[in-house]
Amino acid sequence: MTEEGKTPQARNPAGDPDHAPEKQSELKLNVGIGVIGTILSIGVALIFFFLEHSVVLGIVFVVVALVAGAITLRAFQRKRSARPS
Repeated sequence: MTEEGKTPQARNPAGDPDHAPEKQSELKLNVGIGVIGTILSIGVALIFFFLEHSVVLGIVFVVVALVAGAITLRAFQRKRSARPS
């Protein structure tokens, strides 16, 4: 317990504004992970389409790639719009 009798509160980094340096770093990491996830999903989809000849699983991974790409673009947009002038 602290001196005032209260327990210390955990910091909530998700509550930071987008222009905060910690949040910019988090958004940059999210964009990087999203790019890697999108590329890997496209690669797996191509493997299923052309090497395994499994159209259903290929379509599943194309959908995963589209969702990952949309989330990545949203994180990139938030990072860019909150950049300090």
